[in-house]
Amino acid sequence: MSRRFVVIGSGSVGVHAAVEAARLGADVTLIGEGEIGGRTTWDSLVPSKVLLTAADTVLDARYALHRGVKLATPEVHVADLMERIRQRTRQWGEVQKGALQRAGVKVVHGVASFVDAHTVKVQTEEGGEQQLSFDLALIATGSVPIFPPGMKPDGKRILAPRFASSLQSLPEHLVMVGGGVTGSEFAYLFRVLGSRVTVVTDMPRLLPRADGEVSQLLEHAFRQMGIEVLLSSPVESVTATDSGVQVRLADGRTLEGSHAFIAIGRRADLTRLNLEATGVQPSPQGLSLNEYLQSSVPHIYAVGDAAGPPFTLNRGWAQAQVAVRHALGLPTPPFRAELVVEAVYTQPQVAQVGITEAQARQQGISVKVLRAGYADNLKAQLLGETEGLVKLVVEESTGKLLGGSAAGPHAADILAPLAVAMSLGGTAETLASLYPAHPTLVELLHEAARG
Repeated sequence: MSRRFVVIGSGSVGVHAAVEAARLGADVTLIGEGEIGGRTTWDSLVPSKVLLTAADTVLDARYALHRGVKLATPEVHVADLMERIRQRTRQWGEVQKGALQRAGVKVVHGVASFVDAHTVKVQTEEGGEQQLSFDLALIATGSVPIFPPGMKPDGKRILAPRFASSLQSLPEHLVMVGGGVTGSEFAYLFRVLGSRVTVVTDMPRLLPRADGEVSQLLEHAFRQMGIEVLLSSPVESVTATDSGVQVRLADGRTLEGSHAFIAIGRRADLTRLNLEATGVQPSPQGLSLNEYLQSSVPHIYAVGDAAGPPFTLNRGWAQAQVAVRHALGLPTPPFRAELVVEAVYTQPQVAQVGITEAQARQQGISVKVLRAGYADNLKAQLLGETEGLVKLVVEESTGKLLGGSAAGPHAADILAPLAVAMSLGGTAETLASLYPAHPTLVELLHEAARG
């Protein structure tokens, strides 16, 4: 008899988990509110990537002359961008619906909450209620943005990622509150598309999770493209005015702009689940999970943003793969966070896998750092994009690959083979012995390995 498997959350991670569980023979019900694909598809990731692709295209046009091609100056039409967002979100939503249908996953639309450790109640979108019994449950409810008092978006002057798909025009002067992944990506895209941009963050550098040298490269690039960057500058309030916004800083300074954008972080969306009824005790930091994403109640798992930061989709997919197989009693290695490539789609693109040089030293690991610069790579020279670097962190005594960072075109693609090598326990010597097609940017990884 198939095990009754409930997946709570119909975002992209929940869809992936439900399809995988059904493929492995479970009787799967997916419960979620709103459109299939969730916030990732409709409010955040897909809309932002449409805008980022447009910004990248504008930059490509600027590089065209270097590549021997003269192009007309690009024109940005906001209405066309918004239509493209609508097209791409609908298309990606349909892809996910189709995957569920082909897998035979039952879908219940509504808000789920636990009644006990084997029963969930669903408040349906039609106003009704139903209860479902289950043998296994996987929580994939995603995350919600953090908006402190005095920093509430209104969708007009004060923006947030979910409003990116309904812009009427580009901001004249955007004050970006936050210098993490989301803040950096939107700051970059708005600047390239034509807005004046000021970034203000309470952190001492952009992208605080990234390698320090990579973070400095991004800050330098931002300043070169005309983005004002204010570090170590906590924001106290953001207020809409008749003509724009006022952003008040903790030190008493006031910034003015036409619009503000709040991107200071997210938290796991667990508040409506009534987890206490199952015996799972959430904390302000989220859920306590083991390496298989299993909670203190063994048949209840959590993945994706619901499992805590960092909040990236590929991390959630990797977690779902492990959790589903483990829940169904199938052999699976534990989730290895260090093998997930994190990417920031700015220019330069930034990517990280494994640990940074600073993290290794904090952990007392003796390491050597190997590097290669884009300026010495033929493909980068052909593209005219020679700013950037690739760094490898290698255990000094064994040569074992511990991590890598990159800043430059296609940084995330370059680090993908590194994640594979790390998963196999590879060494720098392993990478150094391989020669990819020439000329390619991925050669940078192997050039770094050769020291």
